[in-house]
Amino acid sequence: MKFKEQLLQGTLIKRYKRFFADIKYKNNTITAHCPNTGSMHGLLTEGNKVFFSRSDNPKRKIKYTLEIIKEVNRHKGINKLISNKIVVEALEKK
Repeated sequence: MKFKEQLLQGTLIKRYKRFFADIKYKNNTITAHCPNTGSMHGLLTEGNKVFFSRSDNPKRKIKYTLEIIKEVNRHKGINKLISNKIVVEALEKK
C-alpha cells in the first residue's frame, strides 16, 4: 500500500479507550488515533513496532493515526478505513 506521505515508525506503549494509542517516537510519547476499535487481540503487546501517519489538518485534535502494527515478522494493517484501497491496489498490480 502506498501512503500519501512516508509512515513514521515507533514503539507501542499502550492502547486505551479503544480510540487512542500511546507511541514512543524519538524519545517522546505521542498519542495517535486508533481507527480500529476491535480487540486486536495479540497485536497490542507493549514494545511492538508500529507505523503511523501524520496529518497537518488543523481541524484534527489528534494529528497522528496508527496504521500498521508489526507482530513477530508480519505487518498487520489496522486502519479499517483503507482496507478497500489496499485490495484495489493489489488487484491493479496483480
